[in-house]
Amino acid sequence: VTLRTFDIGGDKFSTAFRLPREMNPALGLRAVRLALREREVFRAQLRAMLRAACYGSVRVMVPMISAVSELRESRGELLLAQQELTRAGARWADVPFGIMVETPSAVLMADFLARESAFFSIGTNDLIQYTLASDRGNEHVAHLARSLDPAILRSLSAITHAAAQRAIPCGMCGAMAGELLALPVLVGIGVHELSVEPT
Repeated sequence: VTLRTFDIGGDKFSTAFRLPREMNPALGLRAVRLALREREVFRAQLRAMLRAACYGSVRVMVPMISAVSELRESRGELLLAQQELTRAGARWADVPFGIMVETPSAVLMADFLARESAFFSIGTNDLIQYTLASDRGNEHVAHLARSLDPAILRSLSAITHAAAQRAIPCGMCGAMAGELLALPVLVGIGVHELSVEPT
């Protein structure tokens, strides 16, 4: 089971956080950025995931990583969560710690991110939106968000190549993972697993 830490903000809402009103919420305080601001909440999630790992095969992934520094800070919080559980005398098991690759900066830095990640999961919904500068929720430009656009295919190829160089698994989630037309392309460029809705 791959557990994703909170991906709140942008088009995903929660009443548990007092998020500021933003002109551009997709580019604002969301996902890992919110986690690194609300570190106690972030570590509570990580502690729960580490405890769950005692009962089965669990991986943990952090969404919206856009820089190596964010990955390192997140890993630091994982280490603190492990120390907190040990001090409390709680059972926990180590977990592979990976990231979602869904920003153009993460694509460009994929070779460096792959050195410090146990696995990649490509988040196609945001990657397509950010790469093609088209809001998928805007009816006037949503048609521009084409999953098989050459810019997207080149991005996917760069990500899977970086993962292959470091011999880490590279999966995919998001709408593109459920597109049958895209399947031969995804397999061909080295995507190892697809996360799709049951339907």
